[in-house]
Amino acid sequence: MIAYGLAWLLPLFAGGACRCLAAGPPPTHPDVASAIGGGWLVGVLLAGAFARWCAQDATRDAFAQAAPWLFAFGVLAWLPVGWRVRRDRVRATPSTGAGRFTWRGWRFVAASLRRRDWTCWLWWLLLGLIAWRLYGLAAEALLRPVFPWDAWSAWMIKAKAWFLLGHAEAYVDAATWHAASQSTVRTLGSWNYPELLAWIELWFASAAGGWLEPLIGVVWCGVCAAFALAAYGQWRAIGVDARIAMALTYALVSLPLLGAHVALAGYADLWIMAILGLATVTWLRALVCRERGSWWLALALAACLPAIKLEGAVWLLCLGAIITFERIAPRWRVAAFIGLTVLGFVAALAGWLVLPLPELGWVRVHGAEISIGAIGTIRLGWHEVGGALLGGLYLLPNWHLLWYALPVLVAVRFARLRDDAVARFAGLLLLACLAFPCVLFLLTDAAAWAADYTSANRIVLQCVAVVFAFAAVLLRECGVAPATTVPGTAVTRDRGSRDTDPRSSVPSDRG
Repeated sequence: MIAYGLAWLLPLFAGGACRCLAAGPPPTHPDVASAIGGGWLVGVLLAGAFARWCAQDATRDAFAQAAPWLFAFGVLAWLPVGWRVRRDRVRATPSTGAGRFTWRGWRFVAASLRRRDWTCWLWWLLLGLIAWRLYGLAAEALLRPVFPWDAWSAWMIKAKAWFLLGHAEAYVDAATWHAASQSTVRTLGSWNYPELLAWIELWFASAAGGWLEPLIGVVWCGVCAAFALAAYGQWRAIGVDARIAMALTYALVSLPLLGAHVALAGYADLWIMAILGLATVTWLRALVCRERGSWWLALALAACLPAIKLEGAVWLLCLGAIITFERIAPRWRVAAFIGLTVLGFVAALAGWLVLPLPELGWVRVHGAEISIGAIGTIRLGWHEVGGALLGGLYLLPNWHLLWYALPVLVAVRFARLRDDAVARFAGLLLLACLAFPCVLFLLTDAAAWAADYTSANRIVLQCVAVVFAFAAVLLRECGVAPATTVPGTAVTRDRGSRDTDPRSSVPSDRG
């Protein structure tokens, strides 16, 4: 159990250093929340990568093989963070207190409980409800083995086979397996799926001392809790009021479909949601707070998406396109958008549109046909499943009232969407993410999955964190009283002077 506990703590140690390198040491307790949650998610990805690098021939000792390397990486990453903290303390003056760690958690708790503002009590109530929700999900995950469906047949089978064998063997397609002479080649319907998640499972299984599926499945609850912490901290960092940020966090954690994926652990969709969501909120923080390190961290997280699931390549393309579009000078954006759209349309008709996507291979678009190296040829054609898609969003009990509330929020906060460049970029990213399931299910043979309600909502779940990130940007500075200290941060905001805190400013387009 000591090793299993270290399997949870070492990712936090190494990933927390990466987060602090990107955004600096956390000066307030919302930043501590984002450092813990985001750092743990980054560290788990690093743990899986180190396990794959070190334990190909000793999968049962994946933790023992990879842990020293992860620890050494964390130590090396913390060195520049410590140097930065020391430099800031030397430069700090008594009047400004710059560079000091200003978190006073217990003082904040005592002060908030003494206040007679009912919204402060609402904040604590929502926090308690989130904790109770996560406790219930963790208990459910600990009570059952992997649910015998796609989670068992597609996502955990490689990790379990490798653990029981003691080494990693190659998986190939059925034809190659049938023609192979050696017995070390294996086949599987999902033989070409990415393998990073399998190595993360091996990290925890080897630390637990055996293939104990409840101890592996509870990691899904850790992913949900870590992203909730990271999202709350990043939303507070971009200027969202503490009560609104907590309400958004509760709304996300309480989604019924999200809870099903946590309790019935084993699917990769929750991981895609968490990593895509973390990349999105980190990128939005980079835009608001002008942090170059957060921008690079967002790109690194986005690059990890294809290593988790094949759809991750599409999310990487969506996020990468919007990030690139934001970097274009404002006076050239419209011309670049029109030019690239026309050029892409002509190239697709002529068969010249060829893109390399991680894990998917080379993707070629020729008229109504799309050739994907890892999948095959897909022919586009209209499928009448729009009613099923809308029914999954508005009629089934998967999303509470999320898709009803989203258009209302956009209408109420349209002025923010019109005036805030960050809100517009978040809206573009959301439109790009929602366009993918529409194209997938309305124009390809995947429409059968939407008609029987099997996979449509799982694809939407992968980008649902982007919906909440967009809502958080629309609600920036809503409910923040002028010249007051917002609970949950040590920064004093004054609406009359936007220069008092760069995080409260509304950035305009560069140039």
